[in-house]
Amino acid sequence: MRVASRLLLFLPATVLAVSVWPGCGKSKSPTAGTNPSPAPTPAPTPTPIPSPSLPGMASCTRIGLGHDGGNLCDMRGPTFQGDVEQAIAELQREQPAIFEDSPGGLVIVSPGRFYVGIIEKLDKKGICAGFDSEELQVKTSNEFNDQYALRTSRGFLRTGASIYRATCLPAAFPTPLPPFPPNNGCKLASSLELTCTRETSSYYGDVERSIDDVIRTRPELFDFGVHAVGADWPGVRDFHAYHEAIAQSMIAKGYCSRFDGEEIVAKKENRFSEHFDVFLGEGFVRRGEGIYRSTCWPAAF
Repeated sequence: MRVASRLLLFLPATVLAVSVWPGCGKSKSPTAGTNPSPAPTPAPTPTPIPSPSLPGMASCTRIGLGHDGGNLCDMRGPTFQGDVEQAIAELQREQPAIFEDSPGGLVIVSPGRFYVGIIEKLDKKGICAGFDSEELQVKTSNEFNDQYALRTSRGFLRTGASIYRATCLPAAFPTPLPPFPPNNGCKLASSLELTCTRETSSYYGDVERSIDDVIRTRPELFDFGVHAVGADWPGVRDFHAYHEAIAQSMIAKGYCSRFDGEEIVAKKENRFSEHFDVFLGEGFVRRGEGIYRSTCWPAAF
């Protein structure tokens, strides 16, 4: 069991007030025949960047940070199991596409949507919840939090008394967030993921078209004299320029996009982002459905 979690706590963005300083000396009206200096053109007001907003923000901000270190965790009994089970039942009714029937039980096909949905439902009840990549963490104060395992290692929905795992004193979450990754000029608020898994890609076609665009418009980035084994994918001369060109092509298509050092990341909203590996390790362009790697909920930047 992990008791560390990303912070879902944010403070409102600082508002900068513009002060008007009084002028020195006496004010004098221009006399006849005097050409007064033209008034300076006011600088345009910059478009404000939205403050980050993540699942659980309202209740977790109110309650505050947990204490990650020296926590006593034992199975003294669940406090929030009824609330968690109610949230799961509501999610099953409202978003059935998150789940899939199978002979072994109900499979959670989109863990990200599942945990975000549970956290948002608990948040509306004033209950702070987080996800530590293994278990759901729940609290209403910093005195303690409960830990619940809602998904088996094979991806099935866990039900009944077995979902309760421990109670930690004091509350072990949320913990401070790492810095938000660069947003590459995106006008959407910054975001950080709770979890990432392979799902069905929505953006794959546009990423492939962006690769085509870059090959056509930036031929200097490629070595067309060599190709990946068994494919017609050309060599890449400039690793970073190649990825940045694809990100810019995605931006031109209406996406927010960046290269995170390993993959192209794209989003159109902060509900989720998709990640693509467009470079074959041997030094070639990577094409085909295998470039899609994961979907993160919420968006990862």
